[in-house]
Amino acid sequence: MLTLGVAGHVDHGKTSLVRALTGIETDRLPEEQRRGISIELGFAWLDLPCADGTSTRLALVDMPGHERFVRRMISGAAGIDAVLLIVAADEGVMPQGREHLAICRLLGVRRGAVVLTKADLVDDEMLELVREDVAGLTEGTFLAEAPVWTCSVRDPASIAALQRQLSAFAADLQLEHATALGHDRPFRLAVDRAFTLHGRGTIVTGTATGGEVQVEQQLQVLPSGQLVRVRGLEQQGQAFATVRGPGRLAINLAAVSVDEVALGTVLATEGSLPVTDRIDALLHLLGPGRDELPLRRRAMLHVGTTQVEGTIVQLTGEPQLSGTDALVQVHLDRKLPIAPGEGFVVRGSQADPRNGQTLAGGRVLHPVPRRHKLGDPEMLAALTELAQGGPEAQVAALVELSGVRGETEASLAQSSALPLSVLARALRQLLASGRLRKLGSPPRLLAPPALAVLEERILSIIQAFHAQSPHRTGIEPDQLHRLVGGWLDASAVGQVAAGLVKRGRLEARGAVLADIGFQPKVAVTAQAIDAAVLALASAGLTPPSQAELAEQLSVDARELAASLQAGQAAGRLVRLPGEDWITTEVAREAIDRVIEHFADRASFTTGELKELLGLTRKYLIPFAEYLDAERITVRDLSGNRRIRDKARDAWRIRSAEKGEQGAES
Repeated sequence: MLTLGVAGHVDHGKTSLVRALTGIETDRLPEEQRRGISIELGFAWLDLPCADGTSTRLALVDMPGHERFVRRMISGAAGIDAVLLIVAADEGVMPQGREHLAICRLLGVRRGAVVLTKADLVDDEMLELVREDVAGLTEGTFLAEAPVWTCSVRDPASIAALQRQLSAFAADLQLEHATALGHDRPFRLAVDRAFTLHGRGTIVTGTATGGEVQVEQQLQVLPSGQLVRVRGLEQQGQAFATVRGPGRLAINLAAVSVDEVALGTVLATEGSLPVTDRIDALLHLLGPGRDELPLRRRAMLHVGTTQVEGTIVQLTGEPQLSGTDALVQVHLDRKLPIAPGEGFVVRGSQADPRNGQTLAGGRVLHPVPRRHKLGDPEMLAALTELAQGGPEAQVAALVELSGVRGETEASLAQSSALPLSVLARALRQLLASGRLRKLGSPPRLLAPPALAVLEERILSIIQAFHAQSPHRTGIEPDQLHRLVGGWLDASAVGQVAAGLVKRGRLEARGAVLADIGFQPKVAVTAQAIDAAVLALASAGLTPPSQAELAEQLSVDARELAASLQAGQAAGRLVRLPGEDWITTEVAREAIDRVIEHFADRASFTTGELKELLGLTRKYLIPFAEYLDAERITVRDLSGNRRIRDKARDAWRIRSAEKGEQGAES
């Protein structure tokens, strides 16, 4: 369903025109009717005939024209497909008409028409002067080539003619949408009205920007994160089981109060929309003849159907001149749900001499960026690709901007404005060409420069580890992972380290990693290793702690640690998750017992494993995690385990070989 905003100066006949076209009174508040001006957004719909004999329903948003209610006008303009700019023929272009057009431009509206109302009050000469006035207003804007229609609400023939013109205009717009819009974005609706109906509960309305929603589906209320159930869906008086955006929509929600979904909240597909207090954006400063924006400037941002104060920072490190575009980072005073590609308007803040004046507007390039170093050429180049580049360039830029932290496929979907199918195709092409790398499980995407930084970080960490622990053979993978950073999956760190080993920049010494040529300072004797192995062999699967073992063997803790690592490097000892050690022989025997016992089972519980091995939880859990890490077992969603196929097959081969050797002897 198409949504048209009806904008223009106060008292230019917007509400009267909507009433004449639709028969719907959009001024529903008593104060609006008493004062004769719109205060809140008004909503109506218009059924228009199509060329094939069917009809299409057009949603109309009647926007307040008074300068005191520009905030509500901006809320109404968020998500519209086109604008009808209303200009009264007896007054011509007025200030709020100019501001409404500027706001639509800043929000990214690209289609529309001009309607000259009150045509019955002027002669042809005056009408021609108003047309010239409108041409001056729209020059250089998206309405420069737009149609200009005339009408009078007192003349039914002119209203009928306007309906026909709107029908042709809507048909063209529908065709553009069918060919240009990507519909596979998640559902999102900024709430512009919330109320309660007796017997139905809470109802919210807004303009859905895209995606699909169904009755009984769960939606997320943002920024709170609360999940709510959809009880009913209605578009312009008609109930539906499924609605696909874009378009005006009313949603009946279950078990939620009006206060919890008030004006300014957003309903979205769960997990699809970030909540953020920092955005990167392309900002257009109105001009010419206006003040420049300094390096940092407090301002009021209007996003969706809400507003928030924040600080605009010029990422170039230079002031922004009027009438120009610039890359900025905006630090918001509170967190908001903001979508990539979303438009916003900047107006003067309360502490600004230009309080309430529309200053600028822009488009969100990255909704959850890092803080940037001002003037960084690589950062500016990446943001320029986000603003102007094709799908592959945009995806590569997002990953580059994430640095060594990289992006998951889920976070990439939240950060990119691309349709999901286009995003997936671009990602496949970037991976195939080597412009991006995928590491770990779940996979994380990194750009080659970030991968190089990560490699240097790993090398630096290992060198620092050798300096701090010169007696140890090398660093263990889990400790390396902790020092690199918990945001990166342990297997991803392992992949990067394995690449460094393969290229000869690191050494793998058993289960530990060391710098090339590093030699531990503590001399580990064969007798010390034998003593540790013997003591651990007698303990089986219930080993003493390292402190207890050091006391038992009467050795220094550092010497014991070196002996244990040397035993591990020699393949005689195994370290379990945590601090416990067992012998390789004990580990192999226990693994064989577990595989033999559960080989033909679809799954088994931790309790069943405990019963088989006769271990307390203190010893059972580390060994069970060791089985997972060694890819002997794998856990399912319920927490149960099963034997992996490769582990079972390898055990059967070993068992068969043992049987043959026994028969020969």
